[in-house]
Amino acid sequence: MEVPSPYLIVGVFFCHSNKLNLRYIYNTMKKIELLVPTDLHSIPLYQYQEFLNTFANPENMTDEEASLKMLEIFCGVKQKEGLKFKMSDVSIVVDKLNKILVTKPSLITKFTLGGQKFGFVPELSELSFGEYIDAENNLGDWNNMHKAMAVLYRPIKEEYKDKYTLKEYDGVHYAEILKNMPTSVAVSCLVFFYALETELLNHTLNSSLKTLKIKTQSLEPKRISD
Repeated sequence: MEVPSPYLIVGVFFCHSNKLNLRYIYNTMKKIELLVPTDLHSIPLYQYQEFLNTFANPENMTDEEASLKMLEIFCGVKQKEGLKFKMSDVSIVVDKLNKILVTKPSLITKFTLGGQKFGFVPELSELSFGEYIDAENNLGDWNNMHKAMAVLYRPIKEEYKDKYTLKEYDGVHYAEILKNMPTSVAVSCLVFFYALETELLNHTLNSSLKTLKIKTQSLEPKRISD
């Protein structure tokens, strides 16, 4: 005999402050809401960092355990409560989350966090040696990504149309604050740098091939006419 779930769905997915809102009602009439991100911009960086750490070795957990962890990380649902949800509803939510997590947005140059507007460094070539070191040391490590973002995104001091000036870099003063920045911004920044690196590598390779071709041609024996 099938035991009825104590959580019965009484609504459908709908947009609510960039979240999907799935309402459940408990058999004691206690209402809860399951808020599911609708895009990468709705996920704060610290949640994404927790997700990457949790799933560093996914082979060590079952699909069911993975689903419960995703509900806990991104929806704030304790695993004990997640077990009471209908399997079909959990599948819908996890499928939605999986699609969100693989998106690769284009570079986001400005965003607002806690009433403060942040902007991407307009001229990377103008970074100081110290700024470069801080960015370089942290950019490849998701556990320290907020520190790299504190170098590359600064509070906007003045803004006019698409132009803006940023506050001076003061170490990682804003790093802890930027743990709450949208994950989409951090991912877009990495995508930008990967594309830039690929472009530079291709340019270097093409230049090397052209140089090699010139050198090879210079080594070819010249034909002497009679």
